[in-house]
Amino acid sequence: MSVQAAISVSPRGGELLELLRGFNPNKPDYSHLILVSASMLPANDAGNEFWLDFNRIFLTVKSRYQARLFDLSSLDRATLVTMNEYTQVAIISDMRVALLRLIQRYFPNHFGMIDQTRLLRVLDLRSKLSNAIAFLERYESGALERPPEAGKLRPLNVGDIRTVEDISRQLGDADFAKAFIRSQKVARLDPGKAPISVMNEYFVSMDMLKRHVFKEVELRGSGNLFNQLTITLDQILLAAFREANPNRDHCSINLNVESVFTRGFEEFIEHVDDETFSKVVFEFRQANILQHFDEFEVACNLINGRKGRIAVDAIFPETVGIVNLSRLSIAMAKIFWRQGAEATLEKHRDDVKELVGSGTELTIARLDDEVGVTLGQSMGIGLFQGFYVDRLLETRH
Repeated sequence: MSVQAAISVSPRGGELLELLRGFNPNKPDYSHLILVSASMLPANDAGNEFWLDFNRIFLTVKSRYQARLFDLSSLDRATLVTMNEYTQVAIISDMRVALLRLIQRYFPNHFGMIDQTRLLRVLDLRSKLSNAIAFLERYESGALERPPEAGKLRPLNVGDIRTVEDISRQLGDADFAKAFIRSQKVARLDPGKAPISVMNEYFVSMDMLKRHVFKEVELRGSGNLFNQLTITLDQILLAAFREANPNRDHCSINLNVESVFTRGFEEFIEHVDDETFSKVVFEFRQANILQHFDEFEVACNLINGRKGRIAVDAIFPETVGIVNLSRLSIAMAKIFWRQGAEATLEKHRDDVKELVGSGTELTIARLDDEVGVTLGQSMGIGLFQGFYVDRLLETRH
């Protein structure tokens, strides 16, 4: 039996969920939940040595800190452990370094593509028990991406991109929008007031594509092919925009800079009236902007010329202030909430206030707890997005 086939020796996620539901924060057996997801790795290329080293990371934590381990999937793990302010830094640092060393050793081509927010997350059960339960419930229900078992994935290829194009044509804009386009609200949260939904962000759900189209395909680490796939999805989203947003409400759509110069965007401009266009915020990832800065400036002129608005997306707390956004022709910027963001953003308070003072409307996105709201409001940020905001809006109705 291979090491991969023998890894599921710990309890599964369902047992962890039941344990958390019965958790007593006043008499906790454990203080923290650590979630590790290595599902971005092409595990079908992993040999027994990888699985031995991967498991060794968790077994070390278990033996040193009397932790309890759970297998959510072959590459998604959960650990319950008791930590204090002194041991927390050591445990998290050791695990993160060990995971990055593992990736660099076995999958060096994927090292620069790792999403640190997914690789390792830490939840203090004494204050974020509801967040931990909500995450496990979404994971167990399939609402979150659940990677296929290792060994069943193959690399993305050109034929996969053609398959998406064929499905789009066969379904038509309306049915494709129903099946694969999702939205998430951005809300204004003012202290002491009810949340107000201000717009929807529309996007092609990669999770839905993985579930129904790319069941056996490893999307991450596909380099330029994945970039070509996202540009293709951008054009499909633009074509289905009127079906996804039939009431022409205020909204945002996330695009690659390259997509502004495609026939799909040209047709979008031709068929969308000026009033509707002015209600759309076009989001471009900060990394994509820096990669194609000259083209981004041209895109800004084109979009601003039609009274559209531009947002810089995917700004991580550590990179706030690195790019002088005040110099760009943008209306909004999105900061991604992530592990440790409260401490990191506090260090960049002056940079945030400078942005707000320049007239740039900031949003804290991917928010899963109240801490980000309180901190954001103290910095003059009024817009928020994420599962925590979704729950607030649902409660209001």
